[in-house]
Amino acid sequence: MKVLFINPPFTEYAGLEGHGGKALPLNLAYLAAYLRRERPDVEISVLDCEAKEMHYEQIRDEIKKIMPDVVAITAPTPAFAQILEVCRIIKEISPQIVTVLGGPHPTALPKETTAEKNIDISVVFEGEITFSEVVNALDKKLPLSDIQGIVFKDEQGNIIQTVARPPIQDLDSLPFPARDLFPLHLYLPPPTKRMSDKKSGNMITSRGCCYQCTYCMASFMWQRKVRLRSIKNVADEIEECLNKYGIGEFNFHDELFTISKQRTVEFCQEIIKRKLDIAWVCMVRVDYVDKDTLDWMKKAGCKKLMFGFESGSQMILDLMKKRVALEKAEEAVKLVKKSGIQTAGNFMIGNIGETEQTIRETIALAKKLNTDTMAFFVASPYPGTEFYDIAKEKGYFRKNFEWKDFTLVSNNLPPLNLPGLPAEKILEWQKKAYRDYYIRPAYIIQKIRSIRSMVDIKNLYNGAKLFLRLEK
Repeated sequence: MKVLFINPPFTEYAGLEGHGGKALPLNLAYLAAYLRRERPDVEISVLDCEAKEMHYEQIRDEIKKIMPDVVAITAPTPAFAQILEVCRIIKEISPQIVTVLGGPHPTALPKETTAEKNIDISVVFEGEITFSEVVNALDKKLPLSDIQGIVFKDEQGNIIQTVARPPIQDLDSLPFPARDLFPLHLYLPPPTKRMSDKKSGNMITSRGCCYQCTYCMASFMWQRKVRLRSIKNVADEIEECLNKYGIGEFNFHDELFTISKQRTVEFCQEIIKRKLDIAWVCMVRVDYVDKDTLDWMKKAGCKKLMFGFESGSQMILDLMKKRVALEKAEEAVKLVKKSGIQTAGNFMIGNIGETEQTIRETIALAKKLNTDTMAFFVASPYPGTEFYDIAKEKGYFRKNFEWKDFTLVSNNLPPLNLPGLPAEKILEWQKKAYRDYYIRPAYIIQKIRSIRSMVDIKNLYNGAKLFLRLEK
C-alpha cells in the first residue's frame, strides 16, 4: 500500500507569504513516523506543497507519479478552499484514491468537512493511532466503524461519526517526527524568530494548554488537557536533530513552554549537562516568568521569548478569558530584558468587545513594552473556539466571507463586522498598528544599534520587506 502525506499549497491562503516562515509540518511528520513504525511495509511519500511553492498542476503531476492508495492532508481552516481543490484533483486522477483529512478544521467541523464531495474520511483530534488504524483497515478491508475518532462516508453516502478517541497519555511512546521524509533545506523561521546562523527546526515538548482562552484552537484541539514529554525524551530528540540533521536552532511550538518552573529548569540543566550547543525560542505567558528560571534559560541557549499579550485593554483580556492582569505585561518584559534574552510580542485586533479606543490602548501598550519584535494579528474566530460560537450567535460574520479570510496577517478582509468596527476598519487598524510601532525613530535607531551579525541584517531586511507588502 502507498500512502502520500500532503501539506497544502500556499496560494494566498496564509495571507502574506513569508510572515510565518516555512516550518516542518510536525503533525504530518509525527503521523508518518508512527505509521512507518506500525506498518513498515507501507510505502510512504510526502509532498510539502507550501515549502516547495507548488501550483495545482505541479501537484497533479506529482500525485500521478506516485499514484498513492491513500492521501492524508493536514487541514488548517484558512487553507480549506485550497485543500478542496487538491482533493478534486486527486479524485480526478483516480476515484479509488482515498482522501483523509486531519487537523484543526475537520476536528472542529467533522461532519461538514466529510460531507464535501471529494473527502472520504476525517480524523478528529489527535491522529497518530487513528490514522494508522485507518490505513490498516483500508488495506485489510476491515470496517471503518470499529475505529475511534473518525468521520466517514459509508457505501450509501451517509456520514458516520465514531466514538471519540482518548488522548495519547504517554507522549514518549511516540517516535520522533520523520524529518528524513521532508525537504528540511527549504524550512526557515520568520524574521521575528531567526536567532542565529545555525540550521533551524521546530519541535514540541508538550501538547495542550491549561488555559481556555476564547480565541485559541489549541485548547479544543488537544481536548483541554496538557501532556508533557519527559526531559530525557526531548533532549534525545534535540541530539538527533543536531547529529543527524545538523539542526541547531529550535522554535518550540508548545502553547506554554514554562508551564512548570521545575520542568523548565530541569530541561535547561539537561541541555547544559549534555553540552548541546543550541539556540532556541519559545512561547510564554507574562505570569509564567521569574528571574531564576530566566537565568537557567539564558545559560541553556534561549535567545528569545514570545509573549501573547493579546490586548492593551483589561476589558478585552477579561472577555477573551485570558485570566491575567494587564500590569503583568510590563513586569514580565522588564524582567526578560534584564536577563539578556530578547523579547517578542503578539497582539490581536478585532476581538469581541473591541472598539477603536481599545485598539488605541493596545497600540499604546505595545509601544510602551517596546519588545524587539511585535506582531499585530487580526483576531480570527476559528471553528471550534468559543470566539467562533459567540460571533456566529451574534451574527458578526460578514456576508460572503471565505475561509482564507481567517488568516492572521494578510491583506484579505477579516471575516467579522463588529458593532462600530466593520471588517474594513479592523484591517485599517492592523496596518496602523504596524506603522505606529515600527516607524518610530527611537525603534529604528535601537534596531540599527543592535546589529551584531549578518543574521541581524538579514532579519531587518526580511522584516522590512514583509512590512512593505502589508502596506500595499
